[in-house]
Amino acid sequence: MIGDSKTKPMEILLVEDGLTDARVTIFAVRRSQVYHRLTLVRTVDEAIRFLNREGIFARAPRPDLLLLDMMLPDGCGLDVLETLEQWDPSNRPTPVVLTASNDPKLHERCSELKVHDLISKPVHEDEFMRVVRDHKKLMIHGTQALSSFS
Repeated sequence: MIGDSKTKPMEILLVEDGLTDARVTIFAVRRSQVYHRLTLVRTVDEAIRFLNREGIFARAPRPDLLLLDMMLPDGCGLDVLETLEQWDPSNRPTPVVLTASNDPKLHERCSELKVHDLISKPVHEDEFMRVVRDHKKLMIHGTQALSSFS
């Protein structure tokens, strides 16, 4: 990872129930060479508790980037995105959706919920690394000059 003691790591929350998909995503983040700290949770409930710092997640870091699978064992990733709608925009992580669905209604709802990027599964490493690097630039420069899926 690129970074030094003065650089804050990008906090990434990965919400993914498939271990193979999680491994691919984690590997792609590592290859992006962005200095980061990644937390993996596997359900909607865990993601919401992590984001709200509840229970065992009371001391969880505020994520800068949320990598969110849509199809989870206890519900839909949209539930997590809808929770974020209640947050102050300055505290909200940048959501990126990872999905195998091509449903236009899902894409439309993701756009309404301010999803920054929608990445199709299986994840293509180059596209994914672009998203992570673009988000790091946003953190450093405070600009909204990132691409969007819509």
